[in-house]
Amino acid sequence: MSAQKNAAKAIVWGIVASLFLSSTFIINSLISGSGGYWAWTAALRSLFLIPILGLVVFLAGQLKSTMHAMRQAPVIFIKWGLIGFGCLYTLLAVASLWSPGWMVAATFQINILAGILLAPLIYPDERKVIPKRALIISVVILSGVFIMQFEKLSQLHAVGNTILSFFTVIAGAIVWPLGNRKLMVDLEHKGLRLNALQRVLGMSIGCLPLLIILSVIGFVKSGAPSLAQCESSLLSALFSGFLGGVGFYQATQIVSKNTVSLAAIEATQVFEIFFTLIGEMVLKGAHFPGLYAQIGFVIVLSGISIHFWNAWRHSKRLVVAG
Repeated sequence: MSAQKNAAKAIVWGIVASLFLSSTFIINSLISGSGGYWAWTAALRSLFLIPILGLVVFLAGQLKSTMHAMRQAPVIFIKWGLIGFGCLYTLLAVASLWSPGWMVAATFQINILAGILLAPLIYPDERKVIPKRALIISVVILSGVFIMQFEKLSQLHAVGNTILSFFTVIAGAIVWPLGNRKLMVDLEHKGLRLNALQRVLGMSIGCLPLLIILSVIGFVKSGAPSLAQCESSLLSALFSGFLGGVGFYQATQIVSKNTVSLAAIEATQVFEIFFTLIGEMVLKGAHFPGLYAQIGFVIVLSGISIHFWNAWRHSKRLVVAG
């Protein structure tokens, strides 16, 4: 029964994390609309996140072990920090220049499929096998995501910018599961046991070289960031980076050995679309979506429900087999 409990626990963690992760898309959209420079948007979030996480890890008595792990394997944290965090938030900040937050959030859900398809390139053991049922369900969910965008796409005038945003977000959707999963695998090989908080802190520190470059670009191009942009980035760091990021990493860590449940956890991120839409309706006066989006919502919710059921059934088989 422990495998089933772990799957259910991880799914709850994933849904709650998606609530906080959605703040990235909402805040990026607000900053972009108010003229905040994209390089500062990409850099400030992680720069604020480091001291927040550092304080929490210190108070938990885990800072020393975290620094010890980073000294033992600095390349791991720099490499996957740059890819999984630095590149991700840079790409999302750039994409927010061209598309509304709800569209960036919807397109980003391709990471659900990317996480499954990347498995053979990430894992050296039985986890490299692509779970076919989870793959099919993820494709169904993504079909609903794309249907949501049909009516909105027809309302967007800058089609070229929309296409650029689409491919920029796709790149971000690939590096996010790649950085998360590869960091866990590399730490396993090194025998380094870190919890979700420690891993997120390590990746945040690892991407510091890129953050410094982005800060220099931002200062040269637009001067120092405004107080409003700093406040927004601090909120993004607190809600998305700390609460959302740590919650999601905790969820994936609970089921890290179960690729079917891991796919279901990554699928919980579709809830970011709903949370982002609600946030933009409240904060920006966005309209409630029409028929196409409603059809997409139904498909997405049906797909995610099947995903959860599939993860629960697979976990039950593991219990029986054990």
